[in-house]
Amino acid sequence: MGNPENIEDAYVAVIRPKNTASLNSREYRAKSYEILLHEVPIEGQKKKRKKVLLETKLQGNSEITQGILDYVVETTKPISPANQGIRGKRVVLMKTFPLDGEKTGREAALFIVPSVVKDNTKYTYTPGCPIFYCLQDIMRVCSESSTHFATLTARMLIALDKWLDERHAQSHFIPALFRPSPLERIKTNVINPAYATESGQTENSLHMGYSALEIKSKMLALEKADTCIYNPLFGSDLQYTNRVDKVVINPYFGLGAPDYSKIQIPKQEKWQRSMSSVTEDKERQWVDDFPLHRSACEGDSELLNRLLNERFSVNQLDSDHWAPIHYACWYGKVEATRILLEKGKCNPNLLNGQLSSPLHFAAGGGHAEIVQILLNHPEVDRHITDQQGRSPLNICEENKQNNWEEAAKLLKEAINKPYEKVRIYRMDGSYRSVELKHGNNTTVQQIMEGMRLSQETQQYFTIWICSENLSLQLKPYHKPLQHVRDWPEILSELTNLDPQRETPQLFLRRDVRLPLEVEKK
Repeated sequence: MGNPENIEDAYVAVIRPKNTASLNSREYRAKSYEILLHEVPIEGQKKKRKKVLLETKLQGNSEITQGILDYVVETTKPISPANQGIRGKRVVLMKTFPLDGEKTGREAALFIVPSVVKDNTKYTYTPGCPIFYCLQDIMRVCSESSTHFATLTARMLIALDKWLDERHAQSHFIPALFRPSPLERIKTNVINPAYATESGQTENSLHMGYSALEIKSKMLALEKADTCIYNPLFGSDLQYTNRVDKVVINPYFGLGAPDYSKIQIPKQEKWQRSMSSVTEDKERQWVDDFPLHRSACEGDSELLNRLLNERFSVNQLDSDHWAPIHYACWYGKVEATRILLEKGKCNPNLLNGQLSSPLHFAAGGGHAEIVQILLNHPEVDRHITDQQGRSPLNICEENKQNNWEEAAKLLKEAINKPYEKVRIYRMDGSYRSVELKHGNNTTVQQIMEGMRLSQETQQYFTIWICSENLSLQLKPYHKPLQHVRDWPEILSELTNLDPQRETPQLFLRRDVRLPLEVEKK
């Protein structure tokens, strides 16, 4: 791997599969992978933290692959048993990302480092060191809120998710990505002393009771081969197939040489038309690949209802990283927006690739009626911001499209409205109502701050979601209201319980991660 001159910062995504079965699947599932992330404090906010990918500097005079592998080992030594560190199998350059600000004109590279399949090895939690997170949880948080990730990390995670999805569709790519490195696949190394160039060169490597000279004379007497060719696929675990995938036949084969005098060069006008036809082909491909997006974009309520009945996903992002609700809100399709929210149960805070929400799109287009529909949704985040830190009101006043004055008025009124509240129960049966300033985007950490507990008390407790037969502790970046909404799906994935008999509630309970030494104090 070379050393690009315009790349200075290297970000490293260490990923590992949870089981070997996922490596052979042509269907990509983010929950089958884990990714290594750092947690660092947000500048100016001591209590709040954000997640970032591993980052290192490329050394111009060193080999990139070995440098990154060594960096991963050194970074993970504190969390691994016996201080061994995590050894990656290889380094793959996924993509480069342009930097802004003071580093405008330079690029940051994202490297993929595949690791071994998850086993029973227990990694130690060490403050300031990276830990593994479920990729599905990370992508869910990343697509809904940008506050828990550095901006560049969020962009890279979205690109990584798309990259893995595309690579799963390619035959043998994922198994090859995670197979052992070439050095690990060498089971035996035999050195032929007959080709030793110096006397005694292989003396120390022989353990069969013969000297190098004796072995050399025996091999020269028996073996006369001048060249030895080794099949690199022999004994490897790389899957292969002997079936024919595609047959291409040249339709002109056997017809003789063409008459070049009859070849005509088309006029330049036809060149331009052919370029436009390429654009038309791309649009037609988009229509075929994303029918739910097209029906939302055109406001075709009948087709939209039919596709939702056929279980099309309202959360799927297209090639531009837009979901159906983003098109409905941007193009002012009121009924389509209502159908996606009510029938499709679409998240009103769903983010696109640039971390903009449906409320940003509706406000930017000046569609006051859609803004009102979104603001009336009990789970909407009225204070949500995009990648540049802009609120829907900022976008509305910048674009000034259509009925933007009415949309801006609604947004200003919504900011001053009372917040929805959620009950947080204590173990004695009492509860406390906490305001949800960010709707269903409100995190565990924000709820803990809203309960106004002392700093000392907060370290002992956290939020749990519990039903009759299942209790789960939530992490600081989890969004409890979304877990309450998705509880039937969570139950089905983790247990065989009947979701209709399980009613989830939020509790303030002891943090299971609390060390015994701290609790004794």
